[in-house]
Amino acid sequence: MLTILIVTIGFLPNLFRISSPPNAPTILEAQFGLEGSDAEETVSLPHTWMPASPYDVVTGTYHLTFQSARPTHEPLFLFIPSARHHIEAWVNGQRAMSALDTAWSNPTSGYSFLAFIPQGSIREGDNEIMLRQSREVGWLPGRLSPVSIGPASTIMPAYKLSNLLIDQVRAMTFALHIVLTIGIATVWTARRHDPVFRWLALIAIASLLVVLTQAPGLPLGAVEHFQVTAAFSAVGLMALGMALAIIGRPRPRLLLPAVVIVPAVLLVIGLCGLVRFPIVGLLSATVALVAYLAAAGILAHDFAVRRNWNAAILAVPCALTAWFGLHDILVVTGLHDAPFLIVSYVRTMMLLAIMVILMGRLADSLNGLDNANETLRQRLAAQEAELVLLHEKERAHASELVREHERQRLMRDLHDGLSGHLVSIIALAERNPGEGEAIERAARAALDDLRLVVNSLDLSDGDLRIALAAFREKLEPQLRRLGVELGWSTEKLPEVIGITPEIALSVLRILQEAVTNAIKHGPARRIDIEGKKTDDGRAMLEVRNDGAPLPHFGKGKGKGIGNMERRARDLGGCVNLTAIDNGANLSLVLPTDLRKWSNLNRSAPQQR
Repeated sequence: MLTILIVTIGFLPNLFRISSPPNAPTILEAQFGLEGSDAEETVSLPHTWMPASPYDVVTGTYHLTFQSARPTHEPLFLFIPSARHHIEAWVNGQRAMSALDTAWSNPTSGYSFLAFIPQGSIREGDNEIMLRQSREVGWLPGRLSPVSIGPASTIMPAYKLSNLLIDQVRAMTFALHIVLTIGIATVWTARRHDPVFRWLALIAIASLLVVLTQAPGLPLGAVEHFQVTAAFSAVGLMALGMALAIIGRPRPRLLLPAVVIVPAVLLVIGLCGLVRFPIVGLLSATVALVAYLAAAGILAHDFAVRRNWNAAILAVPCALTAWFGLHDILVVTGLHDAPFLIVSYVRTMMLLAIMVILMGRLADSLNGLDNANETLRQRLAAQEAELVLLHEKERAHASELVREHERQRLMRDLHDGLSGHLVSIIALAERNPGEGEAIERAARAALDDLRLVVNSLDLSDGDLRIALAAFREKLEPQLRRLGVELGWSTEKLPEVIGITPEIALSVLRILQEAVTNAIKHGPARRIDIEGKKTDDGRAMLEVRNDGAPLPHFGKGKGKGIGNMERRARDLGGCVNLTAIDNGANLSLVLPTDLRKWSNLNRSAPQQR
């Protein structure tokens, strides 16, 4: 799959050829001549040209003609899908304004040319276009594809595609190159003894220098000479050293010195004028291609013998580098016609393969570390099992303490609540044997109190709504028997956390006491219980009744109000009893997080 991906990316410049727009008039023939010569010839487009002296910097001129039915007021553009070297355009003698080069335009390697035709310069009938193509680098042949003319609606889609495949891909390749180089160099600093990482880092850094020499804005001259002489041959020899390191073979003694000596010798030859720099560049590129071919052969042989997948992964970009380099050499020498130079794309594919190998070696190192730690994990397992056993014993002891606390609470609640009702029942029976109805009421109150205590035992955190629902289920039949209508609404009640059985029982006792007071002191014919959220975010339960309003709620008027206030304070809340029109209103306000008060209540028995 990696091989397929690398080959696909490598052939992108060939797979996505930029052709002329289908709906625009296209000129396929022109008159061509070199500047300084009166001779012109008719040529078909695309056309590649090179002067008699291959490395002279000269200018070629194209004269093209086309027919226009009638002038149009719509802006027109001149578009050349693929060209090499700098181009200037005139339409009927008026200069066409060429599009600004992007940051990564490289006329030497190939680009798409776009120019705006001045308004009114095209006339009905015959029109003439003159193109001047200047060879800024004398060792690359000039090239011009068919020329198209049309409005923005037909020209711009093709131009945007070319801008994506040529300029933006170059920028993304450069950014990826920098990131991979930083990653590889970082790993090398931590494993300098490993020859594989050393060669990988050298190739990444040297390749980055090559890319920097090709970056737009850098002046040609010495930088270009360094690139064609040093970089090509040096990177190729480094690839050969990396291939030997991947398969575990020692490098030849002369290989590392050759990485420095060969480019230096070529540079000196070029600077002394013994050989022209284009020839020096071709020699350097030839050394690099031979080295890449040798590396690909070594890696492929090792994979065939030992099934070394790292060798197989790296052999593919090495072979592609040699093939693409040969393609560009043929283009430069004029032996092959192609719109773009594509060797620049291969360097990033090489780095991607290197990154895969790097990650694989890191994964092997991590696997070895995991195996070394396995013994330690086994030793820790026994200790962890012992700790788990101790933890379970501690949990059992804590659970026993909780159950003991709940038993004490249950006994206390039964004593405080149920015992009082039983005493009242006994007193009524002894004093008034005929008061059966009063005895029944007292017995029912005792039964309701017992149900509150029992229902609270099954509650857990967050179950306040369940407790309220159970309270409503028991309350409705009682009020219906007394002829009292019940209104109920708790949808707006916010969530209250930290609910324990003890806290739930305290809340229900406050509500029960409020309902009892409404029936006893009203007497109420309707009771409304509503849950809501206060302005400061706390939870509120309101009990309203339509009985007679109570003018005083002071101390000494009974223990009911005092008990409700005490229970509310124990929960961090408060109880407010107010008179309203035709009735009374009791509000219980609680914090939405009762975990703090739950812990305080749990420690209360020990304090007492």
